[in-house]
Amino acid sequence: MSKGMQYWSDHLAAIAVEGIQTKAYAKREGLSVSALYYWRKRIKDAASSTVVAPAVAPRAGSQFVPVQVRDVFHPVPCSLSVAPGVRLELAQLPTPEWLAALAGAVARQVR
Repeated sequence: MSKGMQYWSDHLAAIAVEGIQTKAYAKREGLSVSALYYWRKRIKDAASSTVVAPAVAPRAGSQFVPVQVRDVFHPVPCSLSVAPGVRLELAQLPTPEWLAALAGAVARQVR
């Protein structure tokens, strides 16, 4: 990944983690709003062309499907709805093992 792409990717990940509006973040950090939107689109386009569908079916009883990602240029922010009114905002995709541990912890709490 180029230094420029990494620089903007880091800022975009910070926006996702903080849950702040892009315009407010740009003002606070002294950045161009249009540059943030430009890099968001450019990085998203680059990432969307690198995701590959799984080659194997998920295991019986598994809630998660393995996904291979090639040439990732930046962390991919994601959000998980864990329970009604509970949402996790993550700066990057967690590992399948982490997701399985989270699912187990949530299942134990619900019982």
